[in-house]
Amino acid sequence: MAAGVDSRAVLARLDSRVPPELAEGASEFVARGAPPVAPRLSASVLLIREASSADPALEVYVMHRHPRMPFAPGFVAFPGGGADPGEGPVEAAVRETREETGVRLAPDALRPWAHWITPACEPRRYDTHFFLATLPAGQQAADVSGETVRAGWAKPSAVLDEADAGVVTLMPPTRSMLLELADCASVAEAVGNAVGRRVQPVLPELLATDRGWRFHYGAGET
Repeated sequence: MAAGVDSRAVLARLDSRVPPELAEGASEFVARGAPPVAPRLSASVLLIREASSADPALEVYVMHRHPRMPFAPGFVAFPGGGADPGEGPVEAAVRETREETGVRLAPDALRPWAHWITPACEPRRYDTHFFLATLPAGQQAADVSGETVRAGWAKPSAVLDEADAGVVTLMPPTRSMLLELADCASVAEAVGNAVGRRVQPVLPELLATDRGWRFHYGAGET
């Protein structure tokens, strides 16, 4: 992937089919005719490292969310969460990473990677800025969030394989970023792909078609 790529270029690789549970929610939202809730500003971090000194392959830190979580229960996600009052996306990303993994990131270590907004039909909505960051030397990530059943390092392709086999569940933003990271042969390549990256907001629409409900990945409003 060449530097300076549009962050939305990966969207063509996503499946447009809407899972049944989301389609049901979309149908109920249309039937109610109520306005969508305002999305909450949030941030998430793609924390990456080399697998080992002998294996330079890229690994990313993923969290398997607990089934009782109110948002994205049971899904695989990256460290992150809603911004506190007065916080911007970078400040929220640094704080959430520290609170959920114990890793302390410098604000200038965050590289903008993507920007997704939860569909209008969802009862909980987030305006999420995603950042890429490498694990700082001498630090270790640990599951300290209390929001997961497990968390740890994984090669992006392995997580995608698990999702395709039905072992884990991915939201479209998570899948899109794993697809891009899986294309990177190394941490250096991923960091290079963040240079000059044009980050565009994505606000998925859920559309009822003669083939069932489908995602349309259009531009979002900031």
